[in-house]
Amino acid sequence: MFPLYVRKCMTQQNEQQRNRMLSLLREGERRMLVQLSGLLRTSVDEINAELEKEELLSTLEQPVTVEYLNGVIQHHLFERLHKGDMHAAQRMLNQYQNDLEAMLNQEAAQTDVPAEEVKAQA
Repeated sequence: MFPLYVRKCMTQQNEQQRNRMLSLLREGERRMLVQLSGLLRTSVDEINAELEKEELLSTLEQPVTVEYLNGVIQHHLFERLHKGDMHAAQRMLNQYQNDLEAMLNQEAAQTDVPAEEVKAQA
């Protein structure tokens, strides 16, 4: 009887530790994303100020935006993932597309909206 109680306590303790760990990870992720968002905004302002100072801002169609820098970061991270291997890059893109389609199909099934209509909205 005692070993079962100990196992139950250990299981509860492990579950509490796991929940605390997940909570700490989520909080850390949130803080990091807030910091990255601020860094992106600051970087955009600094880049645009430098371009303006050098009288180059007018040569652009529009000032540098957070969305543009975000795209640069995503492109860089994607390159680091596939390390120049175009076959690996294509596999990753195919997997992302399959995952997105599965998610859209799941959302459509949950809301009883045809998947093609959900895809068209995305």
